[in-house]
Amino acid sequence: MPEGVVRWFDESRGDAEILRDGRPYHAPPGALEPGARHPGARVHFDIERVDGVEEAIDVRLRQSAVASRHRHRLGTLAGARRSDTKGPSVVAKAHPELHLAEAHPLQVARSWATAVASGDVAGALALYSPNATVRTGDGRSIEGSAALQEWLSESSALGCARHAHVRGSSDRADQVVVSWPAEAPGEAGLTLDTRIAHGEIVEQQVEQQVLEAAAPTEVAPGGGAEALALTTWGPVGERAQTRAREKVASIIAEHETPVLFARVKLAWEPDPAQPRRARAEVLLDVNGEPLRVQATAHEMTEAVDLLADRLRHQLEHRARRLEELQRFDGVARPGEWRHGDLPTERPPYFDRPVAERQLVRHKTFAVGELTCDEAIFDMNQLDDDFYLFVDLASGLDSVVERTEESTYRMTRLVPSTAELGPTAEPVELSDTEAPVLSLDEAIERLGSSGERHLFFQDAQSGRGNVLYLRYDGHYGLIVPE
Repeated sequence: MPEGVVRWFDESRGDAEILRDGRPYHAPPGALEPGARHPGARVHFDIERVDGVEEAIDVRLRQSAVASRHRHRLGTLAGARRSDTKGPSVVAKAHPELHLAEAHPLQVARSWATAVASGDVAGALALYSPNATVRTGDGRSIEGSAALQEWLSESSALGCARHAHVRGSSDRADQVVVSWPAEAPGEAGLTLDTRIAHGEIVEQQVEQQVLEAAAPTEVAPGGGAEALALTTWGPVGERAQTRAREKVASIIAEHETPVLFARVKLAWEPDPAQPRRARAEVLLDVNGEPLRVQATAHEMTEAVDLLADRLRHQLEHRARRLEELQRFDGVARPGEWRHGDLPTERPPYFDRPVAERQLVRHKTFAVGELTCDEAIFDMNQLDDDFYLFVDLASGLDSVVERTEESTYRMTRLVPSTAELGPTAEPVELSDTEAPVLSLDEAIERLGSSGERHLFFQDAQSGRGNVLYLRYDGHYGLIVPE
């Protein structure tokens, strides 16, 4: 006979749950002998399959075991996680934080709703009791792990990435209502009346509600004919609906900007713990641009009035903003700043005066001869604007650089008839000879020309060097090895 531990025992119903190797088995009423009816008791039991669900039957207290309300561990190594660790193994379920039978029903329901919304079928399925039952709106009863998994996989809430509304029931302490309200006309909302016992879902009653849109009311905002659609969720009176239609249509008609579509939604939150249960919102398509306003209050008429005030303010603010943008060229005047100014054009380096610039960096490179295509690749990998190398085709010091048109240009120390070879991008071969300069003359020429770098032939070594302007406004020098 298998050996397990009594996880919980319900005295009012007489059923229990037996845990063996991290797997729970439901024990129906009358299956436990009196001596084993305590949580933590080590028992022997048989397994019987009933309607596709394995249940524990003929549960007996293990010989030499003592069951007591005040004794939860026997100090043996049976069921230990390691050979040197005493105590039973951790519950091997997808929600180890909810393995206690005393978990609050709201906590269990929130964990289940989070798993469903994130698309975690296994995590949601782990929170069901082995004998759980799901009753759908069409009268079906779903039981068994395989059937529950199939139903969850086809649920409209699976993977919706929306937070569910989870609230307790006023009828029973173990009853929790989980709902995903519909957000648009024609969309199906899902409500599940859930009963939770001993940290597991025992029963669920499923209801689906389709949000239906009220008949559109023709209004004339801005001189045109647009449809104002009003939808409700929950007990919303006709007076509040009429007031919302009239106020929104009146505000739209006050403005000349064409409103292509308008939808008003009035919702009454079912949770009595919410401080403001009335919610009103409006979505407008103002000449192709969306505009959304929302307000909450204790009463629906108060929420509608707040919504109208905010909508009027938003439309007036938008009109003033558009008018200012039409008059403003986006260029800030000296000493002032305005929201919407064009960004200031800044040079890619600090504009340090020429007299203050110094040669602060001296770099060399030690690579073999490269083709023009290989040099371009290395330059792009370093995110530089130029690259000094020894050309494989001519054997000369050369530089490849990126032009203002985002093309490439290659300059050799002296003009040569050697071919460039195949290149991935078009490359312009310059026939300009690099000037022969000393370092001081190169610094003077770069400072007066305003260029970012200068390729020249060093008067002493005869090799090609590159003098460039660093980001801090000083000079850097690259010479071949």
